[in-house]
Amino acid sequence: MMNHRFRFRMNGLLLLAVILGLSACSEEAVPTAKKGERLPSFTMQSISGEMVESSKLFAGKVVVLNLWATWCPPCRDEMPDLVKLSKLLPSDKFMVAGLSVDSSLDTVKTFVQEQQVTFPMYWDQGGSSIAMPIFRSRAFPETFVLNAEGVVVEMVAGAFPWGSPEVVDILNVIQKTGKLPAPEPVAVSAE
Repeated sequence: MMNHRFRFRMNGLLLLAVILGLSACSEEAVPTAKKGERLPSFTMQSISGEMVESSKLFAGKVVVLNLWATWCPPCRDEMPDLVKLSKLLPSDKFMVAGLSVDSSLDTVKTFVQEQQVTFPMYWDQGGSSIAMPIFRSRAFPETFVLNAEGVVVEMVAGAFPWGSPEVVDILNVIQKTGKLPAPEPVAVSAE
């Protein structure tokens, strides 16, 4: 009798495992952004409503892609630095772009106009199509730096002083070499 119950439970568990396995296999895996790998291509909507393919938009340029939201105070504080950075970099080699995860497009448009944001701005409603599935972003701001081949060379979580001369120097190195500059050696004093 116990052997029969054991076999019944095992068959039930085996059936459950097969069903769960099949459902997992039937879902399409979403390619994700990973440091050191080419950014998967995706379609995003500009705030004017135009649909744009990321791989075409970013092709051949070093890209600073900022994921942000109007309801995020550090995002709002960081925006002037991103505007400054976009003005410091030649547009034939570099691109600063924003991807808002706000729920309301009108809120994004109002913010961009009031803050005089001059770089290209895109919208991922609620972050559900791009920010969460591709970038795995759930906390903002988060910024991804791509080299001209579309490889993610750096990911920066949180607000950052993007408009500094040091950042411009680093981006110029990425433009020339395709990677971050080597860290400078730290002098150790012998005491």
